[in-house]
Amino acid sequence: MMKELENLIDFIQKEYIELTNKWENSPYYSKINWKNTLVCDMLENKELFDAVIWYRDFINGNIIQLLMDFKQFNTNIAKVNIRAKAKNSIEYKIENYMKNHEDGKVPVNKCFNDVFGIRIICSNEIKNEQITQIVNEKYKKLKCIDSSKKDYKATHIYFKKDNYSFQWELQIWNKTDEINNIKSHEKYKQDYVRWENENKGGN
Repeated sequence: MMKELENLIDFIQKEYIELTNKWENSPYYSKINWKNTLVCDMLENKELFDAVIWYRDFINGNIIQLLMDFKQFNTNIAKVNIRAKAKNSIEYKIENYMKNHEDGKVPVNKCFNDVFGIRIICSNEIKNEQITQIVNEKYKKLKCIDSSKKDYKATHIYFKKDNYSFQWELQIWNKTDEINNIKSHEKYKQDYVRWENENKGGN
């Protein structure tokens, strides 16, 4: 299973660099240091918000090809899914950070580290320690985090070219944790739907 995971990480790195370079050459790209830009800044400068949305739209414009590219990693011992963050989810996350995370005085790159996300669900159990070890040995530039909290059990790996680039997130789940992890995500989704009904009239 570790070899399959390494192959996936290698592939994500390649796809990430290729698409990031393509994004940087697009007419919608703005060179913004997302580490020095705070979430609260997005409320005062609409161009910052638009830049996140344009990147999200750029990913969606390439989503069919990405789906085809990642299909090769669906095997009898692993299931891989991808997704781009919805616009309303981006809006909700901004408001959530403003209310619950230092009044939004958090770098945008930390808040939006998952505009594009990949998830692998492993049939053969992989421990966080194994993943951390292989990342530290072979992928020193990648950020690896034990993101387990309460019922949610997962390791997240982040791909970032530099502070001017949006990150990609790889979630690594074990099949034995899938049900509880989905329930954990559903709770977050319920909070999001409640927010959307209150702020968007349910539309």
